[in-house]
Amino acid sequence: METYLTKLKHILPTFIIIAFSTIVGLYLFRWIFVIQYDIIDIKEEVWCLWLPMGLPWIPILIWLRPRFRILIFKKDNDNGRFFFQILSAGTIIACLMVSQSYLTTATGKLQKLSTITDIEKVEKSRYYKVEKFSVAKYYGGSYTDFRQSGKYNQYLNFHIFFVTPIVKNTLEKINTIPKYWYGVDFNEQISNKISNEEKENKYEVFYAECIEKMNKYDFQSLDHFERIPTSDDRINYLKAIESRIKQKANKNFIVLEPIKEKFEERNGNKFAWIFGSFGIGIGVLLFSLIWPRYSETERKRFLSGKKQKQDDLVDMLNYLVPKGDHFATSVILDLNILVFLLMVFSGIDIISPNGIELLEWGGNRRLETTGGEWWRLLTSMFLHGGIMHLILNISGLVIAAIFVEPLLGRKKYFILYILCGLCGSLASIWWYSNTTSVGASGAIFGLYGAILGLLLTNAFPVGDKKGILIMIGIYVGINLLWGLTGGIDNAAHIGGLLSGALIGIVLYKLDEVQKNGI
Repeated sequence: METYLTKLKHILPTFIIIAFSTIVGLYLFRWIFVIQYDIIDIKEEVWCLWLPMGLPWIPILIWLRPRFRILIFKKDNDNGRFFFQILSAGTIIACLMVSQSYLTTATGKLQKLSTITDIEKVEKSRYYKVEKFSVAKYYGGSYTDFRQSGKYNQYLNFHIFFVTPIVKNTLEKINTIPKYWYGVDFNEQISNKISNEEKENKYEVFYAECIEKMNKYDFQSLDHFERIPTSDDRINYLKAIESRIKQKANKNFIVLEPIKEKFEERNGNKFAWIFGSFGIGIGVLLFSLIWPRYSETERKRFLSGKKQKQDDLVDMLNYLVPKGDHFATSVILDLNILVFLLMVFSGIDIISPNGIELLEWGGNRRLETTGGEWWRLLTSMFLHGGIMHLILNISGLVIAAIFVEPLLGRKKYFILYILCGLCGSLASIWWYSNTTSVGASGAIFGLYGAILGLLLTNAFPVGDKKGILIMIGIYVGINLLWGLTGGIDNAAHIGGLLSGALIGIVLYKLDEVQKNGI
C-alpha cells in the first residue's frame, strides 16, 4: 500500500495540474479571443478536434513522461510506460473535446428576427429564429466534396452541399446577389477499391437521390437556424454559392443550417460529461497503477535532476537537426513536415485533403503538368494527403536513409532522392490520366531501389547482404501489394524503385572512380 501511495504522489498531482491547465487554458483562450472579441478566425475543427488531440501531448511528454520512469514492467521495456502516456492523453483529449463542444453551443445566443434582413440589426450570434421567411428554390446551387478516408484510404466519401437564397416571401425577385443562404447537406460513403466507372455510377445515383430529396424538402420544418462558422462546411457551402453566382463568394455571405431540435436542448449532457470523462479516465489511471512495480532508484534520480543516458524522444527530435550521417535526411524531413504544417494552418484537412486542395498546393496531375506547369513534378514530392500519409512516409524514409546516406554522402544522396522523386512523378502522370499525385513515396522507393541495386555491388559487406535483401524486399513487396488494393499511386512507387536502382549504382560507381583517381 505504501508503494502504491508513493506512485500516486509522484504521478497524480502532475497529471491533475496538466489536465486542469490544458482544459481551462484552451477554454478561456477560445472564449476570449474567438467568442467574446472575435480576434482570431480559425476553423472550428481546429478548436474542437485538432487542438484537443494534439495539445495535451506537449505537457505530457515534457513533464509527465519522465515521472512514469518509476514504473517497472516485465522485460523492462517502454511499452507499459507508453500505455500510461496514452491513457493520460486520452483522458485529457476526451475532456477537451467535450468542453470545446460545450463552449460552442453554450455561448451561442438565440436572436429572434421578424425577417431575415433583421440579422443586420442585431448582435452577431450563432443561432437565429426567423418568424417569416421563404426560399427561392429556383436560384439554388450545389457543390460536392470528394474525400478518401479509412486507414488505407479504402473509402470514398461524397458530401453534397445545397444552398438556396433566403428571402422575405416567395414573390420577392432576386435582382442582386443574395447574402443569406439556406444550407442543407447529404453524405454517402462507398468503397474506394471499385473502378472509376463504378464510382461515377454510384455518385450519379446518389446525386439524383439528393436532388429528389431537395425537391420534396420542407424548408419550414425547423426550430431555429445555426449560422455556419469558419469551418470546412462553410468553405464547401461557399463553393456551392459560387456555382450559382459564378463568382468568388466572400466572407460576407451568411449560410444558415436548419436545426430541428429545441434550442434549449442544444447542450445535452455535455457539461456533465466534461467531469464524467475526466472521472472515468482518472479512475482507470488509478486502477492501472496497481500493477507496475516501483523503482525507488528512478524516483531518486528524477528528484536529483539527473538525465537519462538514453531517451528515445530526445533521439527522435535530434534526428530532425541536420548533422552527421543524417544531415540530408533531416533537411528532407524538416521540409516535408514544414510544408504539411503550412497546409494544415492554411485550412487544409489534416486527415484527408481532397484533390482540388492538393492541386492548389502543387499536386501532380497530367493535365496541369503537361500543360506547362512542370514544377509540379517537384512540388508534389513535398505534399502529403493527410497525417497518416506523412507518418508512413517519414518512417519509410528514416529506415532507408540509415543505409543510403552514410554510403553515398549527403550530396549524392540529395541527387538520388530528387531524381527518383521526379521519375516517380513522371511515371504517375504517364500511367494515370486524371489522378492527383502527392507524396514523397516515389523518392523513398527510389532509396529502397538504390539499396537493392547496391546489393549487386560491393557497397555492403557480403555477410550483411542477405539480411538487408530480406528486410528491404519484404518492405517493398508489402507496399507494392498494398498499392494494388486501390487508392495508392503505385506508378510512382515503381517509377521511383526502378530509377533508384539504376541511379544508385551509377552514383556509387562514380564515387568509386573518384576515390580511386581513375
